[in-house]
Amino acid sequence: MIHVEPGLFLRYEPAGAPAPLLVDVSRSGREYPPQYRTPLPFTTVHDNVSMYLEDLWASAPALGGTLLYCLFPNTWIDVNRNESDMDPALIDGAWPTELKPTQRTLEGLGLIKTRSRYGEAFQERALTVAEVEERLNHYYRPYHAELERIVAALHARCGVLRQVSCHCMSAVGAPTHPDAGKPRADFCVSDLKGRTASGEALALVVDTLRGYGYSVSVNDPYIGNELIARHGQPARGIDSIQVEINKKLFMDVKTFRKTAGFAKLKADLDRLLEVLVEDGARRAASRG
Repeated sequence: MIHVEPGLFLRYEPAGAPAPLLVDVSRSGREYPPQYRTPLPFTTVHDNVSMYLEDLWASAPALGGTLLYCLFPNTWIDVNRNESDMDPALIDGAWPTELKPTQRTLEGLGLIKTRSRYGEAFQERALTVAEVEERLNHYYRPYHAELERIVAALHARCGVLRQVSCHCMSAVGAPTHPDAGKPRADFCVSDLKGRTASGEALALVVDTLRGYGYSVSVNDPYIGNELIARHGQPARGIDSIQVEINKKLFMDVKTFRKTAGFAKLKADLDRLLEVLVEDGARRAASRG
């Protein structure tokens, strides 16, 4: 069953008995709001989208998992950033609370982007307080509320939960990234350096992917951010893991088209999902 909140999210319910697995595809949305504005060409804007992840991970509901797909683009407002992680220079006026921008945000990659991954100015002007609050109130907060609701419901039902936050990355670090110019592994798997997942949960994902023949880095170049930070509580049996897939495995970054590698990658992710569902069932049963 699919539940639709227009312009906000699609929620795909488990086909059968719910498994303790939540797949969030939160930065792949391509429904641009009518008021969306940027001086950049569409190809540059679209390059910031984590393309096709809703297709790559689409088998989760058939296996018992819940899939939540965010429909609006991360360049409108990025649900993988904290609300306070915003560049004060973006705001036309005084923001009502203290802002705590990270260094990456000051380089352009915060709650609302001020620069593309290659450094071009993303906004045509500063945004008013009201404009930013509208994005928070009508997009960011409702999406996070739904994610939180699902986490709570599945954990209450099963006693355990694994959240997989799904992203993709360029093959080589962009100029605005910490690994600028460096080739990347096939996958980067992250848990905020041990904060959001148990070692067992992280190793299950990493070792399974390596067993399929992929190269996998851990917390490098990405350690994860808001989407797993909010929910990961390994002491309570909630393991939240960010999975970044190298775009070279499944798409042409110039045309945005799927490549021949897409089918194999999806088949391997289907196998990974099966592993996670089976392991989740064992963990739930062990908790009685």
